[in-house]
Amino acid sequence: MSTTVPTSMRALMLVERVQSFAQANLAACFEVQNVPVPVPQPHEVLVKVAASPINPSNFSQLQGYYGNFGNMPLPQVTGVEGSGVVVAAGSDAHSSLVGKRVGTIVDPAGMWAEYVAVPAVSLIELPANATFEDGASCFINPLTAVAFVEIAIARKVKTIIHTAGASALGKMLVRHAKEFGVNVIAVVRRQEHVDTLCAEGADYIVNTSDDDWQKQLQKLATELEATIGFDAVAGATSGAILSAMPPKSELFVYGALSGEAASGVSALDLIFQGKSLNGFWIEQYLANRGAGVAEMTAKVANGLLTTFKTNVRVSYPLEEAAAALLDYAGNMSNDKVIFKP
Repeated sequence: MSTTVPTSMRALMLVERVQSFAQANLAACFEVQNVPVPVPQPHEVLVKVAASPINPSNFSQLQGYYGNFGNMPLPQVTGVEGSGVVVAAGSDAHSSLVGKRVGTIVDPAGMWAEYVAVPAVSLIELPANATFEDGASCFINPLTAVAFVEIAIARKVKTIIHTAGASALGKMLVRHAKEFGVNVIAVVRRQEHVDTLCAEGADYIVNTSDDDWQKQLQKLATELEATIGFDAVAGATSGAILSAMPPKSELFVYGALSGEAASGVSALDLIFQGKSLNGFWIEQYLANRGAGVAEMTAKVANGLLTTFKTNVRVSYPLEEAAAALLDYAGNMSNDKVIFKP
């Protein structure tokens, strides 16, 4: 490892499981600790972190509900994607990466820190005109949007239904789907979300604050043959969306923003309409995609400042973790909140 890299660093650690992001003692769940700088293994590089976003999945992670996070002991490292500069390589084979400005992802966590060791294959080199803020969110949301369109194309489906339609991912999906001639019916909660998506060029939007939103969705889904849906909300929304979809439709639940289990699914829809409800996890999709992930990341790299652009609203230091999480929880559709370690 280069002698210019320190031996210790600041890292945001989860010291107590979060019960609610509105709890009075939220700040007590986190602690910035001095920990050793990770030493990159032969297949890894060391990245000095510049920016790392808060994503909805981070909330589940901090509560212990995401993947294997509930089984991991506390204190626990946090954060899964971000951007920065490669400052060291674990082997000469990756020495050419040193000095590169990159976006990256770490498994299972550790990005909310000053340094992180990541596989050399888990990098997207940032374009010369891209900032670290531009590159902070170049994995989870963009690759999820690419995956949704890939699934639609593979099933020869021309229209996707997507809940949390005005989220950063929702905006990307509208833009990316258009490039492949795939429609998106965006399901949102408020009129301001409708206005935001109209500005993004969305053609089909359903606002759940309208009394007849399910009838609107059913009409659109039937006319546009929307037989695939992706639901980030869960709870009763899952059942309502699936009920509005045509026969032989498939709804993928990939999030639980409602904090509830998927519910309200009609047994009659499953039995007599041939509908189905499944889960979707981007990590598993990428694992199954294998070598094809390189094709996906190339799409993201080429569209990082256009199709897959993410706007950053505000940044926080690691020491203000509770304030940052509360800020993001207050309006997840209003651009990104990031940490700058």
